[in-house]
Amino acid sequence: MLATLSGITAVVLYLLGTWLQAQRIFQERKTRTLVLSCGGLALLAHLINMIEVIDTPLGYNFGLFRIATLFSFAISALVILSSLKKPLENLFLIIFPLAIISILCALFVPSSYSPHSDYSSGLALHIVLAILATSIITIGAVQAIFMAYENQQLKQRHGFRLIKHMPALQTMESLLFEIIWVGIFLLSGVIVTGILFTEDFLGQHLSHKTVLSISSWIVFAILLWGRHFAGWRGATAIRWTLVGFLFLVLAYFGSKFVLELILERS
Repeated sequence: MLATLSGITAVVLYLLGTWLQAQRIFQERKTRTLVLSCGGLALLAHLINMIEVIDTPLGYNFGLFRIATLFSFAISALVILSSLKKPLENLFLIIFPLAIISILCALFVPSSYSPHSDYSSGLALHIVLAILATSIITIGAVQAIFMAYENQQLKQRHGFRLIKHMPALQTMESLLFEIIWVGIFLLSGVIVTGILFTEDFLGQHLSHKTVLSISSWIVFAILLWGRHFAGWRGATAIRWTLVGFLFLVLAYFGSKFVLELILERS
């Protein structure tokens, strides 16, 4: 009951925040404080919902949709907190709808995943780091998409109103690389804790996830090397960011999708 009530409350508040931000862009209304307030309250309700759907009487449920709602919570929290210092509110138009979808799926879409009560502290750390790394890098991917869009609009000299509310490309690019540095640090922790605390991390059952995670780390490492030594920026940075993000999404969500929804195994 609490999971449903908190989830619906979060959905309503996220919807209101999305609508207010859209009004702020297209009708140029000064509702920033109200948007952030809705986001903060939605985040609180989301937190309660997330705890309720993951920490079940049968153990921790890290099924696909439960992971998705934890994932969207981490992203929403990071973007909302970052928005207090940087003009990132336009990301709410993407982040909030994703949070809404994840909450509704966690509440109402059935899953074949069986909850586990035997997670060690090391394995729990690995899972948390994996979610944080994926969340951070997702924000970087969204940032890269916004950069590509803004660059295209500026080249074509389109006067779409959304451009007026975006930071300068140089500011967005600087933020992107800050995000990637944090993301690769967390991803390093994921790989290390996976080797130390996860059984069969390098074996056949998790081989695809291991390969994809390491591939993502390599992509971001090359991008940071290219940025430092070759001055990579603009379209090159955007492409490498999206490729690394794709590897990471396939590693964590692709495998769970195949196991739970296609093979019906947990």
